[in-house]
Amino acid sequence: MPRFAPLPRLVAAALALLLALSTAATAEDNPIIARMEAFAAAYNAQDSAAIAGFYAADAALLPPGQASVLGREAIAQHYAQAFAGGARDLQFKVFDIRGFDTNAVEIGETVVMVGDQRIVGRYMHLWQIVDDQLLLTRDMYQVLKVE
Repeated sequence: MPRFAPLPRLVAAALALLLALSTAATAEDNPIIARMEAFAAAYNAQDSAAIAGFYAADAALLPPGQASVLGREAIAQHYAQAFAGGARDLQFKVFDIRGFDTNAVEIGETVVMVGDQRIVGRYMHLWQIVDDQLLLTRDMYQVLKVE
């Protein structure tokens, strides 16, 4: 696994402080919530290339019942296929964020429309600071119900 140069201590301390805030925090208070809001905007614009930009080059997307999707290009293709299948209107709610040095784990729920179906899911993200950017390195989700 490649090693990344640590951020300056002040930046890392500020990130740790922000990640420790309540999950009720807004995007102005928490960089992960800000990233998720931007992710949702890219999703709702159906911009699979922009979505792939939220992932590290070696990221893994772990969809339920499917093989792992590895790397930005494959992740972009995954989202392009989802959009072609009618996926739209992503909403999310963050339940928990736990920061560890230059990493953070985020847990939340999503609602996505696919055709006339409302898909409710739960996700876990592993965020990491890579080259001074907060990127997804692992993304796992499950479907809770289809309405």
